[in-house]
Amino acid sequence: MHLILGGRHMGKRAYAESLYGRFSSVCDLGREDPEAMAGAAVVLNLQEGVRSLMGQDIDVRTFFEARMEHLRQSVLIGDEIGGGIVPMEPFERRWRDETGLLYQILAREATIVDRVWAGLPTRLKG
Repeated sequence: MHLILGGRHMGKRAYAESLYGRFSSVCDLGREDPEAMAGAAVVLNLQEGVRSLMGQDIDVRTFFEARMEHLRQSVLIGDEIGGGIVPMEPFERRWRDETGLLYQILAREATIVDRVWAGLPTRLKG
């Protein structure tokens, strides 16, 4: 598993493509149901998958842990949403927390973890 995190539009996907070329199968969790991750070489917008699962009252960590064997073969890309002002709305605060907790689990499992900021990658693990 290669986990790539960073801010929105900071060059995460371009960085992944510079390493691996164009991906044959992409699952964008901003547009697709999280179940669509199976078989995808790259999973985009992890944070939106968290939002979708929470909206369906599905336990996020359990969902991802049950799919970990497949995810170990994938490139996972997510936006960092934990910085800045803490949202006032309870759902938005919980979304922020659940996303951060999921990223910790994925980072532990990943072989490589990178952070991309302004198009510049920083290797955190691997």
